[in-house]
Amino acid sequence: MSGVSKRQASKSVFRDQEPQQVSQDGLAQTWITRGGNFAVCMSEVKPGAVLARDDNPEEYMVIVPPGGASLTIKAGGDTVQAEPESLTIVPPGASQVTAQSAGKVARIFSKASADVMALAVNKDVYADGAPELAPPDLWPEPVGGYKLRHYPLAQYLDPKGDRIQPRCFRSTNMMVNLFGQFFTRRPTNSLSPHWHDDFEQGSLCFEGTWMHHMRYNWGADLSTWVPDDHAEMPTPSVIIIPALAIHTSRCIGQDGPSSSLYDIFCPPRMDFASKKGFVINEDEYPLPALQGEQKIKTGGTLLSWQKPG
Repeated sequence: MSGVSKRQASKSVFRDQEPQQVSQDGLAQTWITRGGNFAVCMSEVKPGAVLARDDNPEEYMVIVPPGGASLTIKAGGDTVQAEPESLTIVPPGASQVTAQSAGKVARIFSKASADVMALAVNKDVYADGAPELAPPDLWPEPVGGYKLRHYPLAQYLDPKGDRIQPRCFRSTNMMVNLFGQFFTRRPTNSLSPHWHDDFEQGSLCFEGTWMHHMRYNWGADLSTWVPDDHAEMPTPSVIIIPALAIHTSRCIGQDGPSSSLYDIFCPPRMDFASKKGFVINEDEYPLPALQGEQKIKTGGTLLSWQKPG
């Protein structure tokens, strides 16, 4: 790896911040943290809360964690009921997310939603436009056109399977890897410190206590060197990991209580997308025509599921 990260990681522990948005009726509070190409909006909602977009320019994703709110999502003339532990991809245009019960919900928007990006608690971190990142070009339109696409997540989890079970989905503009809940802590001899050349990683955690180990490459100027970061992060929280920063994450504490980790990438990762069978909804979203030169942009110590196909 050569080069140094252009910025340090952004960390948001939502309970330690004032919300960036509060609905006029007081039924929804939303915390917004952005990366260079995407924004994570975590909302606490009460029954009847409405999270609406009048004319969103691109697709966005709605993630409901285990124990989260029950939702009704409307867009493009269609309606879906989104229960806890589900993912919904919302088409461009007008949409409405209405809470049927109290709880948490996350929405992931691309850079094209400029109004959302402008509200982020860390917007000043990206005042330079993040030129080190690959442009968030749209991938081909989905099969059957833009529409609500809903995925209850429990069906993609094997209760007797490996401790780490990736559940990867993508749209035209982003990718999420929604790991199954963890009930045991990650062994310290099976970590995977790695980096990404020209894209960031958002890691959203709803449960547990997490340690996102971070190491920044050194440049010629000693005054710019940053110490390794092994700080604990309570939840719910999100970290935006910059390009070229070496990182690996583990939940800490005693076995038993659940912990959760959802990784976010914008644009989608070609290395994951080109692994046949890895992206669960791959048949709905065609790959771009050019793949070869974009394929490998991650290095370091990788687990088997992280390696290119």
